[in-house]
Amino acid sequence: MLKGQSIICFAPSDWWGMNPSCTTHIMKRLSVSNKILYINPFSSDLLGVTKTKRKGFAQRLWRKLKSMTKWLRRPESNLYVFSPLFLPIQGRKSIDMLNNRMLLWQIKLACRLAGISKPILWLENVRAADLLDFFQESVKIYHVSDLFCHDGYVGNKNIQQQRERQVATASDVIICVSKELYSMKEKDYKNVRYLPHGVDFELFQRAANERIVPDEIQNIPHPIAGYFGTLTGSNDISLWEHCAEQLTDVSFVLAGRITGGDYSRLQAMKNVYLLGHVPYEKIPALCASFDVCMLNWKISPWIRSCNPLKMFEYMASGKPIVSVAIQEAEQYNDIISIAENQEEFCRLLGWELTHDTRQRIQKRMDVARQYDWQNNLSVLSAIIESEIKDK
Repeated sequence: MLKGQSIICFAPSDWWGMNPSCTTHIMKRLSVSNKILYINPFSSDLLGVTKTKRKGFAQRLWRKLKSMTKWLRRPESNLYVFSPLFLPIQGRKSIDMLNNRMLLWQIKLACRLAGISKPILWLENVRAADLLDFFQESVKIYHVSDLFCHDGYVGNKNIQQQRERQVATASDVIICVSKELYSMKEKDYKNVRYLPHGVDFELFQRAANERIVPDEIQNIPHPIAGYFGTLTGSNDISLWEHCAEQLTDVSFVLAGRITGGDYSRLQAMKNVYLLGHVPYEKIPALCASFDVCMLNWKISPWIRSCNPLKMFEYMASGKPIVSVAIQEAEQYNDIISIAENQEEFCRLLGWELTHDTRQRIQKRMDVARQYDWQNNLSVLSAIIESEIKDK
């Protein structure tokens, strides 16, 4: 396992404002034996807030402002979380130059306060492209956890794509969490690896065995078709509406903040339960209480190339899964039901509720066990140590 290193993580998700992402899981575990400076995103772009993106924007802005007031905090002994101050506009040359100066000054100070020197760079926020010259001698790891060049919240797409190319070109190794992302990157860059998300296998297994029902769903009738995660306009809301209309004896439980999209019709349906934000510590028990789990989004380039973190969490709980057609789920089509349209998604929910087997349950758990975070970190550590040696 990687030890004794300093890592600056340009993260894609805010440590304080969301349930753990793959990056927070990785950095928290690496901090046991390494010093980490986790830099919260500084890529908000008011120019990217179009009409379709306005729903939930005020909440996102408020969460970001609260995060920025924390500036530099130390939630673990070797882990520092840094929320830099910045102007929330991208793609305007004068503002970008001012932002870059502000950011570099703050990052230098945060490094000094955290005792960070000669760091490894973990690049997952491509806005960091403008700052790479300051870290020329560092080993650079580009962790491609989403199709960042298609970020829907950035107004200037050309600048976003240019920065993504800069990060990919400057990196010593590119690690992709999905086969679709891997196939895109290997065409243009060297030293590209495929390493899917991990899972806290024991945490979700223990919850499945204990079967403690969270208060939030104590009075909800079974069977339950469940989903947890941020609820956005990217989710196929009309699919959920269709399934709730067709499967009136099934309770549809959706846990997560609504940050986009129109969920008003779903909220009015008698067999749909929107729980709002559920803290991560309750998620394993919530998942264990589902009878079937859902992976449900509108198909787009961003979604087609994703690897949902929750997929292995569902598997670790042993639960049956119905998914839209994304490649990372399709490779497990013997243990995950893949739907091509709304009618099929509906039919497969019913099928999974009545036809799952002990063998399929065990196979899902076996797959998830392979990707326990400790196993993933062993692979990741070997990759980074090899790059340090070569550098």
